[in-house]
Amino acid sequence: MWGAAAPLIPEWSQRLDLSSFEAGVLLASASLTIFAVSLPASWLGTRFGSRNVTLAAVGLLVAADAGQGLATDFRLLVGARLLFGVAFGVLWTTGIAWLTDVAPGRKERAVSLTITVAGLGNVAGPAFAGVFVDQLGFAAPFLIAAAATAVVGAGLCLCPVVDEHGTEASHEGHWLRATTADPRVIASVVLMGLGGFVSTMINLLVPLQLHANGVSTAAVGLAFSAAAGIFILTSALVARRAERAATMGWAALAAALIGAVVLIGMSSEATPVQVGFLLARAPVTALLFTIAFPLGLVGARAAGISVSTVAALLNMVFAAAALAGPLVAGALDQLAGDRFAYLTSMALSLAVVAWMLRRRRQRPSPAEPSASRA
Repeated sequence: MWGAAAPLIPEWSQRLDLSSFEAGVLLASASLTIFAVSLPASWLGTRFGSRNVTLAAVGLLVAADAGQGLATDFRLLVGARLLFGVAFGVLWTTGIAWLTDVAPGRKERAVSLTITVAGLGNVAGPAFAGVFVDQLGFAAPFLIAAAATAVVGAGLCLCPVVDEHGTEASHEGHWLRATTADPRVIASVVLMGLGGFVSTMINLLVPLQLHANGVSTAAVGLAFSAAAGIFILTSALVARRAERAATMGWAALAAALIGAVVLIGMSSEATPVQVGFLLARAPVTALLFTIAFPLGLVGARAAGISVSTVAALLNMVFAAAALAGPLVAGALDQLAGDRFAYLTSMALSLAVVAWMLRRRRQRPSPAEPSASRA
Protein backbone atom coordinates (compact mmCIF):
# COMPACT_ATOMS: atom_id res chain seq x y z
CA MET A 1 0.00 0.00 0.00
CA TRP A 2 3.02 2.29 0.22
CA GLY A 3 3.65 1.74 -3.49
CA ALA A 4 -0.06 1.98 -4.33
CA ALA A 5 -0.21 5.66 -3.38
CA ALA A 6 2.01 6.94 -6.21
CA PRO A 7 -0.26 6.14 -9.19
CA LEU A 8 -3.29 7.42 -7.28
CA ILE A 9 -1.85 10.92 -6.80
CA PRO A 10 -3.41 12.25 -10.05
CA GLU A 11 -6.80 10.77 -9.06
CA TRP A 12 -6.60 12.30 -5.59
CA SER A 13 -5.52 15.62 -7.10
CA GLN A 14 -8.50 15.68 -9.46
CA ARG A 15 -11.05 14.58 -6.86
CA LEU A 16 -9.89 17.07 -4.22
CA ASP A 17 -8.69 19.83 -6.58
CA LEU A 18 -5.14 19.76 -5.24
CA SER A 19 -2.17 21.78 -6.45
CA SER A 20 1.19 20.10 -7.14
CA PHE A 21 2.39 21.23 -3.72
CA GLU A 22 -0.73 19.88 -1.97
CA ALA A 23 -0.29 16.59 -3.81
CA GLY A 24 3.27 16.54 -2.48
CA VAL A 25 1.97 17.19 1.05
CA LEU A 26 -0.41 14.25 0.70
CA LEU A 27 2.29 11.91 -0.56
CA ALA A 28 4.75 13.07 2.11
CA SER A 29 2.38 13.08 5.10
CA ALA A 30 3.00 9.46 6.07
CA SER A 31 6.73 10.18 6.17
CA LEU A 32 6.20 12.71 8.96
CA THR A 33 4.84 10.12 11.37
CA ILE A 34 7.36 7.49 10.25
CA PHE A 35 10.05 9.90 11.38
CA ALA A 36 8.27 10.63 14.66
CA VAL A 37 7.60 7.04 15.77
CA SER A 38 10.75 5.15 14.71
CA LEU A 39 12.92 5.77 17.78
CA PRO A 40 9.99 5.42 20.23
CA ALA A 41 9.15 2.15 18.48
CA SER A 42 12.69 0.92 19.12
CA TRP A 43 12.26 1.66 22.83
CA LEU A 44 8.82 0.04 22.93
CA GLY A 45 10.18 -3.05 21.22
CA THR A 46 12.89 -3.35 23.86
CA ARG A 47 10.38 -2.78 26.67
CA PHE A 48 7.45 -4.92 25.49
CA GLY A 49 9.02 -7.23 22.90
CA SER A 50 9.45 -6.70 19.17
CA ARG A 51 6.79 -9.28 18.34
CA ASN A 52 4.08 -7.66 20.45
CA VAL A 53 4.74 -4.15 19.18
CA THR A 54 4.85 -5.35 15.56
CA LEU A 55 1.48 -7.07 15.92
CA ALA A 56 -0.02 -3.88 17.36
CA ALA A 57 1.31 -1.97 14.33
CA VAL A 58 -0.45 -4.40 12.01
CA GLY A 59 -3.72 -3.50 13.72
CA LEU A 60 -3.04 0.19 13.12
CA LEU A 61 -2.30 -0.57 9.48
CA VAL A 62 -5.76 -2.13 9.07
CA ALA A 63 -7.37 1.07 10.38
CA ALA A 64 -5.14 3.29 8.22
CA ASP A 65 -5.93 1.40 5.01
CA ALA A 66 -9.64 1.58 5.68
CA GLY A 67 -9.36 5.27 6.57
CA GLN A 68 -7.68 6.14 3.28
CA GLY A 69 -10.45 4.45 1.35
CA LEU A 70 -13.29 6.10 3.27
CA ALA A 71 -11.84 9.63 3.57
CA THR A 72 -14.08 12.24 1.94
CA ASP A 73 -11.89 15.36 2.12
CA PHE A 74 -8.25 16.41 2.18
CA ARG A 75 -7.96 16.65 5.97
CA LEU A 76 -9.37 13.19 6.60
CA LEU A 77 -7.16 11.71 3.92
CA VAL A 78 -4.06 13.33 5.37
CA GLY A 79 -5.08 12.02 8.80
CA ALA A 80 -5.36 8.48 7.44
CA ARG A 81 -1.98 8.85 5.74
CA LEU A 82 -0.45 10.03 9.03
CA LEU A 83 -1.83 6.93 10.78
CA PHE A 84 -0.46 4.80 7.96
CA GLY A 85 2.95 6.33 8.64
CA VAL A 86 2.74 5.36 12.32
CA ALA A 87 2.07 1.73 11.44
CA PHE A 88 4.69 1.73 8.70
CA GLY A 89 7.39 3.23 10.92
CA VAL A 90 6.78 0.75 13.74
CA LEU A 91 6.72 -2.23 11.36
CA TRP A 92 10.04 -1.33 9.79
CA THR A 93 11.66 -0.88 13.21
CA THR A 94 10.38 -3.67 15.45
CA GLY A 95 9.65 -5.96 12.52
CA ILE A 96 13.32 -5.88 11.50
CA ALA A 97 14.37 -6.54 15.10
CA TRP A 98 11.89 -9.45 15.35
CA LEU A 99 13.30 -10.91 12.13
CA THR A 100 16.89 -10.78 13.36
CA ASP A 101 15.79 -12.49 16.59
CA VAL A 102 14.41 -15.50 14.75
CA ALA A 103 16.39 -15.60 11.47
CA PRO A 104 18.78 -18.55 11.33
CA GLY A 105 22.24 -18.26 9.82
CA ARG A 106 23.30 -15.14 7.95
CA LYS A 107 21.24 -12.26 9.30
CA GLU A 108 22.54 -9.82 6.66
CA ARG A 109 20.90 -11.87 3.92
CA ALA A 110 17.64 -12.16 5.87
CA VAL A 111 17.49 -8.41 6.46
CA SER A 112 18.33 -7.54 2.85
CA LEU A 113 15.61 -9.90 1.64
CA THR A 114 13.04 -7.70 3.39
CA ILE A 115 13.65 -5.20 0.57
CA THR A 116 13.04 -7.95 -1.99
CA VAL A 117 9.80 -8.96 -0.30
CA ALA A 118 8.72 -5.31 -0.08
CA GLY A 119 9.34 -5.16 -3.82
CA LEU A 120 6.80 -7.96 -4.27
CA GLY A 121 4.25 -5.69 -2.65
CA ASN A 122 5.24 -2.90 -5.02
CA VAL A 123 4.54 -5.17 -7.98
CA ALA A 124 0.99 -5.82 -6.84
CA GLY A 125 0.28 -2.48 -5.17
CA PRO A 126 0.23 0.07 -8.01
CA ALA A 127 -1.57 -2.16 -10.51
CA PHE A 128 -3.95 -3.42 -7.82
CA ALA A 129 -4.87 0.11 -6.78
CA GLY A 130 -5.11 1.51 -10.30
CA VAL A 131 -7.27 -1.27 -11.71
CA PHE A 132 -9.63 -1.47 -8.71
CA VAL A 133 -10.11 2.29 -8.62
CA ASP A 134 -11.07 2.25 -12.31
CA GLN A 135 -13.38 -0.74 -11.97
CA LEU A 136 -14.91 -0.60 -8.47
CA GLY A 137 -14.38 2.92 -7.16
CA PHE A 138 -11.79 4.68 -5.07
CA ALA A 139 -12.50 2.96 -1.74
CA ALA A 140 -12.22 -0.59 -3.09
CA PRO A 141 -8.44 -1.19 -3.04
CA PHE A 142 -8.04 0.29 0.44
CA LEU A 143 -10.87 -1.71 1.99
CA ILE A 144 -9.64 -4.92 0.35
CA ALA A 145 -6.13 -4.17 1.63
CA ALA A 146 -7.49 -3.60 5.14
CA ALA A 147 -9.20 -6.99 5.09
CA ALA A 148 -6.08 -8.71 3.72
CA THR A 149 -3.90 -7.04 6.35
CA ALA A 150 -6.22 -8.28 9.08
CA VAL A 151 -5.77 -11.84 7.77
CA VAL A 152 -1.98 -11.40 7.71
CA GLY A 153 -2.08 -10.09 11.28
CA ALA A 154 -4.03 -13.13 12.40
CA GLY A 155 -1.44 -15.34 10.75
CA LEU A 156 1.42 -13.51 12.47
CA CYS A 157 -0.27 -14.08 15.82
CA LEU A 158 0.23 -17.81 15.23
CA CYS A 159 4.00 -17.42 14.90
CA PRO A 160 5.78 -18.99 17.87
CA VAL A 161 6.96 -16.72 20.65
CA VAL A 162 10.75 -16.67 21.10
CA ASP A 163 12.87 -15.24 23.86
CA GLU A 164 13.79 -11.84 22.49
CA HIS A 165 15.69 -10.74 25.58
CA GLY A 166 19.42 -11.19 25.42
CA THR A 167 19.53 -11.29 21.60
CA GLU A 168 19.43 -7.52 21.32
CA ALA A 169 22.66 -5.54 21.52
CA SER A 170 23.04 -2.72 23.99
CA HIS A 171 20.49 0.05 23.64
CA GLU A 172 21.91 3.56 23.46
CA GLY A 173 20.56 6.43 25.45
CA HIS A 174 21.38 8.93 22.70
CA TRP A 175 20.57 8.17 19.07
CA LEU A 176 23.42 10.30 17.69
CA ARG A 177 25.94 7.77 19.00
CA ALA A 178 24.55 5.19 16.59
CA THR A 179 25.35 7.33 13.56
CA THR A 180 28.98 7.95 14.56
CA ALA A 181 30.01 4.63 16.05
CA ASP A 182 30.98 3.02 12.71
CA PRO A 183 31.38 4.50 9.19
CA ARG A 184 29.20 1.79 7.68
CA VAL A 185 26.30 2.88 9.85
CA ILE A 186 26.75 6.44 8.60
CA ALA A 187 26.95 5.21 5.00
CA SER A 188 23.77 3.16 5.33
CA VAL A 189 21.94 6.18 6.74
CA VAL A 190 23.20 8.46 3.95
CA LEU A 191 22.29 5.88 1.31
CA MET A 192 18.78 5.44 2.69
CA GLY A 193 18.29 9.21 2.77
CA LEU A 194 19.38 9.63 -0.85
CA GLY A 195 17.15 6.79 -2.01
CA GLY A 196 14.14 8.09 -0.14
CA PHE A 197 14.55 11.63 -1.48
CA VAL A 198 15.09 10.77 -5.13
CA SER A 199 12.54 7.94 -5.25
CA THR A 200 9.68 9.93 -3.75
CA MET A 201 10.51 12.90 -5.98
CA ILE A 202 10.19 10.63 -9.01
CA ASN A 203 7.02 9.05 -7.58
CA LEU A 204 5.38 12.47 -7.65
CA LEU A 205 6.67 13.93 -10.91
CA VAL A 206 6.38 10.93 -13.24
CA PRO A 207 2.70 10.10 -12.49
CA LEU A 208 1.77 13.77 -12.87
CA GLN A 209 3.56 13.92 -16.24
CA LEU A 210 1.97 10.68 -17.46
CA HIS A 211 -1.45 11.93 -16.38
CA ALA A 212 -0.84 15.17 -18.29
CA ASN A 213 0.03 13.02 -21.32
CA GLY A 214 -3.40 11.38 -21.11
CA VAL A 215 -2.30 8.08 -19.56
CA SER A 216 -4.98 6.41 -17.40
CA THR A 217 -4.59 5.67 -13.70
CA ALA A 218 -4.62 1.92 -14.42
CA ALA A 219 -1.86 2.28 -17.04
CA VAL A 220 0.26 4.33 -14.64
CA GLY A 221 -0.19 1.62 -12.02
CA LEU A 222 0.84 -1.08 -14.48
CA ALA A 223 3.98 0.89 -15.38
CA PHE A 224 4.95 1.11 -11.72
CA SER A 225 4.26 -2.60 -11.28
CA ALA A 226 6.48 -3.48 -14.25
CA ALA A 227 9.26 -1.41 -12.71
CA ALA A 228 8.71 -3.16 -9.39
CA GLY A 229 9.16 -6.52 -11.10
CA ILE A 230 12.62 -5.42 -12.24
CA PHE A 231 13.27 -4.14 -8.71
CA ILE A 232 12.48 -7.58 -7.25
CA LEU A 233 14.74 -9.51 -9.60
CA THR A 234 17.65 -7.13 -8.98
CA SER A 235 17.09 -7.05 -5.22
CA ALA A 236 16.97 -10.85 -5.01
CA LEU A 237 20.28 -11.10 -6.85
CA VAL A 238 21.91 -8.50 -4.60
CA ALA A 239 20.51 -10.14 -1.46
CA ARG A 240 22.21 -13.42 -2.36
CA ARG A 241 25.53 -11.60 -1.97
CA ALA A 242 24.44 -9.25 0.81
CA GLU A 243 27.56 -9.77 2.91
CA ARG A 244 29.88 -8.88 0.01
CA ALA A 245 27.74 -5.99 -1.26
CA ALA A 246 27.56 -4.31 2.15
CA THR A 247 30.61 -2.10 1.47
CA MET A 248 31.35 1.58 0.95
CA GLY A 249 32.37 0.91 -2.66
CA TRP A 250 29.01 -0.58 -3.60
CA ALA A 251 27.24 2.21 -1.75
CA ALA A 252 29.13 4.84 -3.80
CA LEU A 253 28.26 3.00 -7.03
CA ALA A 254 24.56 2.93 -6.13
CA ALA A 255 24.58 6.66 -5.37
CA ALA A 256 26.31 7.43 -8.68
CA LEU A 257 23.84 5.35 -10.68
CA ILE A 258 20.75 6.97 -9.13
CA GLY A 259 22.11 10.36 -10.15
CA ALA A 260 22.87 9.19 -13.68
CA VAL A 261 19.47 7.61 -14.31
CA VAL A 262 17.73 10.93 -13.61
CA LEU A 263 19.11 12.13 -16.96
CA ILE A 264 16.54 9.91 -18.68
CA GLY A 265 13.64 11.64 -16.98
CA MET A 266 15.05 15.04 -17.92
CA SER A 267 15.52 14.18 -21.58
CA SER A 268 11.86 14.21 -22.68
CA GLU A 269 8.29 14.47 -21.38
CA ALA A 270 7.07 11.88 -23.90
CA THR A 271 5.24 8.88 -22.45
CA PRO A 272 7.69 6.20 -23.72
CA VAL A 273 10.63 8.09 -22.21
CA GLN A 274 8.89 8.55 -18.86
CA VAL A 275 7.95 4.87 -18.70
CA GLY A 276 11.51 3.97 -19.67
CA PHE A 277 12.69 6.23 -16.86
CA LEU A 278 10.64 4.24 -14.35
CA LEU A 279 12.02 0.95 -15.67
CA ALA A 280 15.63 2.17 -15.66
CA ARG A 281 15.28 3.49 -12.12
CA ALA A 282 14.15 0.12 -10.76
CA PRO A 283 17.44 -1.86 -10.71
CA VAL A 284 19.36 1.13 -9.37
CA THR A 285 17.04 1.70 -6.42
CA ALA A 286 16.99 -2.05 -5.80
CA LEU A 287 20.77 -2.03 -5.41
CA LEU A 288 20.64 1.07 -3.21
CA PHE A 289 17.95 -0.05 -0.78
CA THR A 290 18.96 -3.72 -0.63
CA ILE A 291 22.50 -2.98 0.58
CA ALA A 292 21.49 -0.20 3.00
CA PHE A 293 20.09 -2.47 5.73
CA PRO A 294 22.90 -5.08 5.75
CA LEU A 295 25.50 -2.28 5.58
CA GLY A 296 23.98 -0.79 8.73
CA LEU A 297 23.71 -4.22 10.34
CA VAL A 298 27.41 -4.95 9.78
CA GLY A 299 28.31 -1.57 11.25
CA ALA A 300 25.96 -2.07 14.18
CA ARG A 301 27.51 -5.42 15.02
CA ALA A 302 31.01 -3.93 14.98
CA ALA A 303 30.00 -0.99 17.17
CA GLY A 304 27.75 -2.87 19.62
CA ILE A 305 24.62 -1.00 18.54
CA SER A 306 21.20 -2.63 18.73
CA VAL A 307 19.55 -3.70 15.48
CA SER A 308 16.34 -1.89 16.39
CA THR A 309 18.23 1.38 16.92
CA VAL A 310 19.87 1.19 13.49
CA ALA A 311 16.53 0.21 11.92
CA ALA A 312 14.91 3.19 13.64
CA LEU A 313 17.61 5.53 12.35
CA LEU A 314 17.20 4.22 8.81
CA ASN A 315 13.44 4.68 9.09
CA MET A 316 13.83 8.22 10.36
CA VAL A 317 16.20 9.21 7.59
CA PHE A 318 14.05 7.56 4.94
CA ALA A 319 10.99 9.31 6.36
CA ALA A 320 12.69 12.70 6.44
CA ALA A 321 13.90 12.24 2.86
CA ALA A 322 10.53 10.94 1.71
CA LEU A 323 8.92 13.95 3.37
CA ALA A 324 11.29 16.37 1.67
CA GLY A 325 11.24 14.67 -1.74
CA PRO A 326 7.60 15.31 -2.74
CA LEU A 327 7.52 18.73 -1.06
CA VAL A 328 10.68 19.91 -2.82
CA ALA A 329 9.61 18.35 -6.12
CA GLY A 330 6.12 19.88 -5.94
CA ALA A 331 7.46 23.31 -5.05
CA LEU A 332 10.21 23.30 -7.70
CA ASP A 333 7.81 21.96 -10.32
CA GLN A 334 5.46 24.87 -9.69
CA LEU A 335 8.24 27.46 -9.61
CA ALA A 336 10.64 26.36 -12.33
CA GLY A 337 9.50 23.05 -13.86
CA ASP A 338 10.40 19.44 -13.22
CA ARG A 339 13.84 19.64 -14.86
CA PHE A 340 15.06 21.92 -12.08
CA ALA A 341 13.78 19.40 -9.54
CA TYR A 342 15.70 16.62 -11.29
CA LEU A 343 18.86 18.74 -11.37
CA THR A 344 18.55 19.15 -7.61
CA SER A 345 18.43 15.37 -7.14
CA MET A 346 21.46 14.91 -9.40
CA ALA A 347 23.47 17.44 -7.39
CA LEU A 348 22.56 15.63 -4.18
CA SER A 349 23.64 12.29 -5.67
CA LEU A 350 27.01 13.68 -6.73
CA ALA A 351 27.58 15.10 -3.25
CA VAL A 352 26.84 11.71 -1.69
CA VAL A 353 29.20 9.94 -4.11
CA ALA A 354 32.01 12.38 -3.30
CA TRP A 355 31.48 11.89 0.45
CA MET A 356 31.42 8.08 0.20
CA LEU A 357 34.53 7.91 -1.96
CA ARG A 358 36.34 10.10 0.54
CA ARG A 359 35.25 7.88 3.44
CA ARG A 360 36.20 4.76 1.49
CA ARG A 361 39.78 6.01 1.11
CA GLN A 362 40.05 6.53 4.84
CA ARG A 363 41.51 3.80 7.02
CA PRO A 364 38.81 1.23 7.94
CA SER A 365 37.86 0.61 11.51
CA PRO A 366 39.56 -2.33 13.26
CA ALA A 367 36.39 -4.42 13.05
CA GLU A 368 35.94 -3.91 9.30
CA PRO A 369 38.15 -6.73 7.91
CA SER A 370 36.51 -9.43 10.02
CA ALA A 371 33.04 -8.03 9.39
CA SER A 372 33.55 -8.01 5.63
CA ARG A 373 34.49 -11.71 5.73
CA ALA A 374 31.39 -12.63 7.74
